[in-house]
Amino acid sequence: MKAKTQEKCYLLDVLQKLSPDSSKNTLKSWVEKKRVWVDEEVAKKIHLPLEPGQTVSVGPKASFTEEGIKIVYEDRYLVVLDKPETLLSVATLKEDKKTVHAILKKRLGKPVFAVHRLDRDTSGLMMFAYTKEARDRLKKQFECHAVQRDYIALVQGILTSKSGTWTSYLQEDANYRVYSSSTGQLAITHYKVLGEKPTFSCVAFALETGRKNQIRVHCQDAGHPILGDKKYGSTINPYHRLCLHAFQLQFVHPFTQKKMHFKSKPPAAFEPFYRLLSNAERGST
Repeated sequence: MKAKTQEKCYLLDVLQKLSPDSSKNTLKSWVEKKRVWVDEEVAKKIHLPLEPGQTVSVGPKASFTEEGIKIVYEDRYLVVLDKPETLLSVATLKEDKKTVHAILKKRLGKPVFAVHRLDRDTSGLMMFAYTKEARDRLKKQFECHAVQRDYIALVQGILTSKSGTWTSYLQEDANYRVYSSSTGQLAITHYKVLGEKPTFSCVAFALETGRKNQIRVHCQDAGHPILGDKKYGSTINPYHRLCLHAFQLQFVHPFTQKKMHFKSKPPAAFEPFYRLLSNAERGST
């Protein structure tokens, strides 16, 4: 549900017009559960004053797997979810049960197909296909770089250039560590600094290619490893996690051809910087 204000009013007034059969307590619960957005900001109070021209939108009621994974969108063809940190996307030689893939298969009782992955310690948006045809069509979008994936990260130090593009060729060694070399798979990462603290910077990344550990390697190559990323050179970990979050995902539905656009609110450590992103960069659900 979405509406644009025509005059000065309060958020409650708009919500009552959008859902006239809902009680005030129900509308208040929508705000408390962070389902209500005003101009791409999560609404924090039901009596928020609004100006003419502001957009109010109400997201769908969140659902979760038994293991607590948030389902952002789901239909007969695919699912978009918000992966928590420390959870594997798919099985490895060492772990094949505690993965997003395994949890979805158990939940549905039928095959689920991986389309792309997030590193174990990266949180945020990812999707799986529910049919082979959906998987194949989505993978074609990835191959032609038609899927938009945006990340936000906290990196060590202050970047000299506040925006730009990092390009290299990536290879993986016998210890599963990815590195840049003169040969390998082309990797292109666009970046933009959102804000700075004395010892670290907050950076938004847009992937043109989606190689394994791409952002992490490029940050290390630039001399600014992601906070908490010991594997790729980080020496500080103030937030006790890898500070990388996939906050936006955009693609074309493989069957309806509808443009799908999802966002995920980053962890608390990122929030002050996330607000600096323009509405266009953050997108809308």
